[in-house]
Amino acid sequence: MSLVSAVGSLLLLALALAEGLQGSQAVGRVSDWLSPVLILLGCYLLIQLKRFAEQRFAAQRLAWPVWAVIVCSLLLGVLDVLWGPATSELGWQMLSYFGVLAGYGALLTWLGIRLRQVQNVYPVFNLMAWMDIIGGIMLASIILLVLAMLPLIGANLAMAWVFFKAAAEWRRH
Repeated sequence: MSLVSAVGSLLLLALALAEGLQGSQAVGRVSDWLSPVLILLGCYLLIQLKRFAEQRFAAQRLAWPVWAVIVCSLLLGVLDVLWGPATSELGWQMLSYFGVLAGYGALLTWLGIRLRQVQNVYPVFNLMAWMDIIGGIMLASIILLVLAMLPLIGANLAMAWVFFKAAAEWRRH
């Protein structure tokens, strides 16, 4: 499912570029339903990652950052549905949306730092944590918003790798 999330995020990015270039409403409609699906999938995967890290690596202190990231991502999804195009026009809605987006980046950074503190993990787990830290900082800056998608998609791919390693480990036992 992490791979689906990463591919879906790439598709969403491509759709956003296509919509910007063509202005097609059909492309916008696909983005409108794909985005909430990917948000919910991301929340589910984050909960599963937390559960796995706590069980496999005895990770501690992940609950607050994980739930904060989930709440903030759901809030961003709701704001996107409610305000839609108003978030791209200068005004209080745009400023509010970007404020929540900057907070989301800060929360991702916090989560990445907490993930880095987990001991005796797979190397790819640390890579995922670093990708969350880098992507979170870039997202919090707002200036690097579009570029932040690359390390965050990389974090999704690393998460998939973590789950694949766990599955292979489980099969051996």
